[in-house]
Amino acid sequence: MYQSNLYTTIDSEERIVISGIAGRFPNSNNLKELQENLCNKMDLGFSGHGRWNNFYNMPHRIGIINNIDKFDSQFFNLSTTESHLMDPGMRMLMEHTYEAIVDAGINPKELQGTRTSVITAISTSEARSFFLYNSQLAGPSFIGCNISVMANRISHWLGVTGPSFNVDTACSSSNYAIVKAYEMIKSGDCDAAIIASGSLCFHPFVQFQFYHLGVLSADGYCKPFDEEGSGYMRSDTIAVIYLQKIKNARRVYATFVFGKTNCDGFKKEGITFPSVEKQKILLKDFYEQCDISPNELSYMEAHTTGTIAGDPVEVMAIDQALCSKRNTPLMIGSVKSNLGHSEAASGFCQIAKVYMT
Repeated sequence: MYQSNLYTTIDSEERIVISGIAGRFPNSNNLKELQENLCNKMDLGFSGHGRWNNFYNMPHRIGIINNIDKFDSQFFNLSTTESHLMDPGMRMLMEHTYEAIVDAGINPKELQGTRTSVITAISTSEARSFFLYNSQLAGPSFIGCNISVMANRISHWLGVTGPSFNVDTACSSSNYAIVKAYEMIKSGDCDAAIIASGSLCFHPFVQFQFYHLGVLSADGYCKPFDEEGSGYMRSDTIAVIYLQKIKNARRVYATFVFGKTNCDGFKKEGITFPSVEKQKILLKDFYEQCDISPNELSYMEAHTTGTIAGDPVEVMAIDQALCSKRNTPLMIGSVKSNLGHSEAASGFCQIAKVYMT
């Protein structure tokens, strides 16, 4: 039995919206360039990146972002040494946090002292390994590449006092983080939230491990929904979203109607395999709690990465949970066919694609 419609029963002034968004994506310096690349059906993978030598037995094709070495340390009140010993991802998260706030029509100085939460969604710092065993760089680099500090650094820089922490749930990190931000704003734990997510492919050993785990395609191409799909291509992404109540917003890109998460629990296939039953339960519960009929959906942006284990399960769950009573086809797609899988930050690539197209 459906509950009251969450969207129509919420006071219109209390609705939570995305009011600012910024980022950098493979071969796309901003959202406008990403939009142009997607609309032009561009393949954003690249093998001549030079981040490691080609003698490793693994695919070398990845999606890379530009200008990772450029940073205005004075603008962010950081010393040159501190900036050099900071994870490039952290530097870019600060840059795009500034952009997302401005995109929301807010002067970042206005946020000082406010109950604004900062949530980062980062699984690993691949840059950290380059500093960790260098005794001459000990100390500052340990802080600069520590993912547990990255949200706090943004909070410190802006002077905001809301909850500040990192979320790591692997490939669902950015989506999980924005759901937590939504819940905190709704419950009154904070007035607004900055959700900043990043993933950078720096270290060949990480690529090597993923390949021998069996999740990367040998040819370096990502083919969601394709019978030839055999894995994904890893990609860089840095993206930031500003979330707040509509009554305080100066711009609205999208309304965050509802968010929900779950966990597969035990699976006889193993911990890395997805569960079609748990995905079906999540989808059914989500739309029942929203009291929105799945028949009203016109498009579904899927997670599908092109893996043999993942894609069939996700498509089956979508079909069985959302399409059994439809009179028209449900269109589905995956941005990963263009730019690959940016793992922890991949959810924000999905959001960026949908809002732009």
